[in-house]
Amino acid sequence: MDHYSLDRTQDLLFDVSTMLHEFSLETQCKDISKVTPERFVSTKYNKEVLSVWLAETVKQLKLCYNGLKVSTGKIDELKEEVISLQKIELQKQRKQFDDAQSETVGKLQTALKSELKSYSDAVTSSLSTQAPKVSAKEIASVVKDVVATEDRSRSIILYGVKEEESEEVEKTVSDVFSKM
Repeated sequence: MDHYSLDRTQDLLFDVSTMLHEFSLETQCKDISKVTPERFVSTKYNKEVLSVWLAETVKQLKLCYNGLKVSTGKIDELKEEVISLQKIELQKQRKQFDDAQSETVGKLQTALKSELKSYSDAVTSSLSTQAPKVSAKEIASVVKDVVATEDRSRSIILYGVKEEESEEVEKTVSDVFSKM
């Protein structure tokens, strides 16, 4: 048996099955796994009959051995082929995943840039329309007016005078200065 053939394997199984069935009938043993040497010790089975059975059994065993050896090699070849095909499929899937990921990242970057530009434009346009520009002279003028109306250098602090809710501050201060 030089090459693997499913038909040849099935023929081999049939031959072995037939041989086991014949042994079962000859030994009058329904369960072939229970055949014992005692079943062959009979006047019915002479050396010649037993020799033929033994030779046929050895021949079938040799064919089975060769078939199993070839089948095992073929199974190993098929396993290697399956592993190789699985590796190729994994590489394809990784490439598809990487491509999809790159495409998604690109779309996200484009969308993010667009949204940031839109937000930036909205902020810029709202600032330019809502808040008037104030010059340094205008700020200085406002500060000067505030300082002039509330000049704290003219303020005094009186210690030891009790405050009351309904007091008149100007009268209380005048009384304090008059007593001095």
